[in-house]
Amino acid sequence: MNLAGPRELPFDLADERFIADPYPALGALREAAPLVHDERLGRWFLTRHADVRACLRDKRLGRNFRHVGSETEFHAEPLDPRFADFWASERWSLLWLEPPEHTRIRKLVAAAFTPRAVEGMRAPAAALARSLLESLGESFDLLYDYAQPYSITLICALLGVPTDRHRDLLDWSHAIVKMYEFDTTDEQAVAANDAARAFRAYVTELIEERRAAPRDDMVSGLVQARVDGERLSDDEIVSTVVVLLNAGHEATVNTVGNGFRALAAHPGEWERLVSGEVAAAQAIEELIRWDPPLQLFERWVLEDGVEIAGTPVPRGEKIALLFGSASRDPRVFAEPDRLDLARANAAEHIGFGGGIHVCIGAPLARIELAASFEALAELRPALHLVERPERVPAFVIRGFRSVRVAG
Repeated sequence: MNLAGPRELPFDLADERFIADPYPALGALREAAPLVHDERLGRWFLTRHADVRACLRDKRLGRNFRHVGSETEFHAEPLDPRFADFWASERWSLLWLEPPEHTRIRKLVAAAFTPRAVEGMRAPAAALARSLLESLGESFDLLYDYAQPYSITLICALLGVPTDRHRDLLDWSHAIVKMYEFDTTDEQAVAANDAARAFRAYVTELIEERRAAPRDDMVSGLVQARVDGERLSDDEIVSTVVVLLNAGHEATVNTVGNGFRALAAHPGEWERLVSGEVAAAQAIEELIRWDPPLQLFERWVLEDGVEIAGTPVPRGEKIALLFGSASRDPRVFAEPDRLDLARANAAEHIGFGGGIHVCIGAPLARIELAASFEALAELRPALHLVERPERVPAFVIRGFRSVRVAG
């Protein structure tokens, strides 16, 4: 136990006031202690940049524990059988797996994210951003009308998934990610399970189509791939495609919403982007740092003898890495609460994770986001909010319900 600091979180992660602006409370916690154990939530919360980065790279910690111990050993609730379809969609997810399964599947997926393949998305991303903005009227929803169709179209193009049902894909994803929050209700869990069932059925059909008629796309590549002489199972491919589609657009969409909201509140910084003083590729690093779309990432302690931030943490405990707190750590970022698009070390944020679970699509996300904000600044220099955006009432996945703009 960290006796020098708080014994529990001094705030409620589900409180609307905290969700609206968590950074003052996170900052106070970070300066009070690097590590806080909250018995109510059954987790240790890690607050500082260096410690969060170290834990992301520590192989004694893992996203999953079932390959090394039982639920009893790890003080974990059994997987609720009511939500079997959701668990099935997660079973072979890159975010769920640990080596050697993670290594095997990630190696295959990485083949689709080669520098050449990612660079090949730069021109399509720029063209799509411009096309969408040119088709919109004076007033529109930055998320629903622009960021969502933009992001889902690009990730579908890379994977080889048809976009004719992109609204279904978005709806399924929005429902599924509710399962990653602390306060998921039974109603939300049922909706997530239903979405996972529909999503899995859709991808299964797609796999069958590609097996019968392969194309030059990632789904076909996964269907045809061999690892140590064996093919991936359909369940492994389904989980992989689902997580790539979900992760491939959720963070990008929320970064556009969070980022423009930040720029609207700091018109001088928006002008720096519009004037070209700061390039979009540089600006997006600061926008991710200042208000990251992923606030928390969890790891289990898999071995005995682990010490975190100077505190021994027993095997079987869960560590919650506070990305939003780490990315405003004054030990790394000078005046961390100030938005500065030209910040020299903004890219040291934790927004894309680290270690073996570092976001495999980070290079593509950077291209998408840079093209998106570059098009906004060039084609809509007078863009402004027309109403106060309403936050999604969730902490882990941080975003807005909508962002109404005009200009």
